[in-house]
Amino acid sequence: MNKIYGIDLGTTNSCISVLKEGRPHTIPVDGNGIVPSVVSLDGTNLLVGRKALNRAAAFPEQSIRSVKRLMGTTEKLTLGNKTYEPEDISAMILRYLCDEARKIEGHEVENVVITVPAYFSDAQRRATMEAGKRAGLTVERIINEPTAAALFYDHVLASDGDSQQVLSSKAGEHYALVYDLGGGTFDVSVLRMGEIIEVLASTGDTHLGGDDFDKRIVTRLLQEIKEKENVDLEDYVPALARLNAVAERAKIALSEKASVRVEETRIPTPKGKSCTVSMEFSREDFEAMTEDFVARTVASVEKAMEEAQLTPDKIGKVLLVGGMTRMPAVAARLEEIFGGARMPVVDPDLSVSNGASIQGGIISGENCEQILVDVTPHTLSLESITYDFRQLECSPIIPRNTQIPVTRARTFSTVYHHQRAAELRVYQGESLFPKENTLIGETSLELAPAEAHCPILVEYSYDLNGIVHMVAEQKGYSRKTELRIDSRNPQLFSSQGLEKIQEDEEEETEESPNAVNFVTQRARNLLSKMEPGAKKDALTQSLARYEEALMDDEDALDEVEDELLALIEAETSEREQEEQEED
Repeated sequence: MNKIYGIDLGTTNSCISVLKEGRPHTIPVDGNGIVPSVVSLDGTNLLVGRKALNRAAAFPEQSIRSVKRLMGTTEKLTLGNKTYEPEDISAMILRYLCDEARKIEGHEVENVVITVPAYFSDAQRRATMEAGKRAGLTVERIINEPTAAALFYDHVLASDGDSQQVLSSKAGEHYALVYDLGGGTFDVSVLRMGEIIEVLASTGDTHLGGDDFDKRIVTRLLQEIKEKENVDLEDYVPALARLNAVAERAKIALSEKASVRVEETRIPTPKGKSCTVSMEFSREDFEAMTEDFVARTVASVEKAMEEAQLTPDKIGKVLLVGGMTRMPAVAARLEEIFGGARMPVVDPDLSVSNGASIQGGIISGENCEQILVDVTPHTLSLESITYDFRQLECSPIIPRNTQIPVTRARTFSTVYHHQRAAELRVYQGESLFPKENTLIGETSLELAPAEAHCPILVEYSYDLNGIVHMVAEQKGYSRKTELRIDSRNPQLFSSQGLEKIQEDEEEETEESPNAVNFVTQRARNLLSKMEPGAKKDALTQSLARYEEALMDDEDALDEVEDELLALIEAETSEREQEEQEED
């Protein structure tokens, strides 16, 4: 099998690594292996990496950075006179990494493992796989970034010079926490390390990273310019690009220095003139400005520890991943929590791609002596109607932090007699309410004529890439449907398909939810079977008042609904009793 390369497709920087003689090596693309995740248009040429970053400050309107935060969305990006999807820009970065690696390695780079934040949604994971496909690559596996880092730390740690210290399972089973604060996302995972590397819990924030820390400095600089120069640059893109670059350099410097002075001249203004800013930042100032960000990461750490059912004293190693972990306040805060837990010193920018290359080695059959067990980042549910038919809710089938790969099933039932179809909607998220979760796929199961409460078995599977599959079957009638929520299914993955799902969800108003359809359909179904008489008249009148209240009288809706449901339940119970007596 061809070599499988590991790629850390990062918000700020990306890396590519490969396993050689059992050890991971970062390929020195752009000189040191750290490739800025930036694309810029120079005339008709698209630049990627270091050249694109150098151009981005002067030509921000012709450059795209931090595209990772847009993965899984339908947002359109423009460069020149062409429009791109986030997957297209990510594909350019992936293609650049592999082309440059080919020049250095001397052979084609086609098979890859790509890392993603542990808390990425299904849509974001599918978008990442699609980016790999558009780059002409075979994506062998999607792996979570903290898990990749743990693979690397467990396999080998850099110590003195070029020497290596192997950390095999012979050291005994222990627990580790991976704290991954990168340019645009934050993840934390708790793992059991030993013969098998087992993820116990993962959580995070896909909109918290170094970019947000930079913006705090930019905000201060904008205030200073407004006060001193009497010009507002808050929405002026050319000036913001310059200030963002300055802020990032200041942030990095403050990890090593107690203070830094920002001096920037010729900052463009909307009126064609320029202005200057000169301002000093101390490390204490910066830490105070961003204290809430660090607090948010600590909250996630505490949540992951709680879900793993561990206390801080049980953690033997805290693994720091991502460039933002160089910030002294981060290390200090973690030391407060975990005390003497060991924090191995390894380049936090390279550990993820190195871990991905180890995963590639495991897949290709190289002797890595490691087994990895990961977990689901989000709960997978099916939309169902509550027992009293009053509202829709999400019924969990695979809870978050379940080990993958996994297959779980749950039995539901039809609502009324001779129900023609069951609408199956797959949601991802932790809320009981569908609108607070993410709809990731839907399909319809045509049903054979049957009595109410006919069982429907719904089975979910989560594969090693964190991709979702569903099978639904009407038991006893051989009616079955399948849904592959997967980047390899172009119909489901297309942005048009995702937009259609979102539009359908938005059209579902509070005045006419699906739950109402079930109630009215059940009432009409009963009416079609009832003989003329007082009971049928009462149900007909109650149904009419219910439908009228939906349109005009929300205050009376609950009372009318109670009346209608009571009549339905009474008539249904009576009919079921008669059927039992006949049997």
